[in-house]
Amino acid sequence: MILSILIPVYNYRCTALVAALQQQADKCNIEYEIIVADDGSDNVSCINENRKINAIPHSVFHEIGENHGRSWIRNWLVKHSHGQFLLFIDSDAEVCSDGFVRLYLEETGKNAVICGGILHAEENNSPSACLRYRYEKTMEPAFTAERRNRHPYANLRTFNFMMPREVALRHPFDESITLYGYEDTLLGYELEQDGVSIIHIDNPLINGYLEDNHKFLSKTEEALHSLHQLKDRMGSHSRLLQHYERLKRFKADTILRLLFPVMRPLLVRHLTGRNPSVAMFQFYKLAYYCHLRK
Repeated sequence: MILSILIPVYNYRCTALVAALQQQADKCNIEYEIIVADDGSDNVSCINENRKINAIPHSVFHEIGENHGRSWIRNWLVKHSHGQFLLFIDSDAEVCSDGFVRLYLEETGKNAVICGGILHAEENNSPSACLRYRYEKTMEPAFTAERRNRHPYANLRTFNFMMPREVALRHPFDESITLYGYEDTLLGYELEQDGVSIIHIDNPLINGYLEDNHKFLSKTEEALHSLHQLKDRMGSHSRLLQHYERLKRFKADTILRLLFPVMRPLLVRHLTGRNPSVAMFQFYKLAYYCHLRK
């Protein structure tokens, strides 16, 4: 059995991540490969640092040369891998357990998609990135393996998961999704339709990079545009879509849509400030989506 560890990267240094994964995989006495694919980064210092990956045993760094997007680069990694099981890891992940690779290997006999989970540091040392940090830490209790397994398909996150190669070839990432967000939710829906099992385990990685408040809010808006484009293909897998449909039944979506242009400047000022509210962020997402649906 060969394990392929696949890491897409864009303007981020991930040499330390690859070194940690290589050391763990070596101790497992398996055949493995670590493939890092750079999706057209324009940060020269990041590229130069990541070129050091080629000196790490069983590891290779590919420079694609131009940016194709999150779905395309993952499909490229699948095509250029050799393993029967593919472990996808985002480049901004940090290993927080000595048994991370081993725990995934113990799950290969189930021939299912395995999701390890995501954690964030206990302290946030960047006040300008407090919105993303507060949101993620607030949501963490709802994303234990036990809670995720209650709705396994809706909780698929591509930050840290493993899938059999045959499943990856049968369900490539949708390259028509050119905006950020919800490609993992769509994949979860398609896997459910095909009857592929998803199992969530407590084998997390730490998300080592948090965008500042302005960038996170911008990426959130971009993700909501993606959701708007994919709404007819998502079933009930998006909680935000479920909330929207409830509002729509009572015509409350129209009220939010009309009020949003007036409220938006005040909400943005609050959410990009130094003390943003998670509840206000959730409200902003719902109101923004109602605005899109006009």
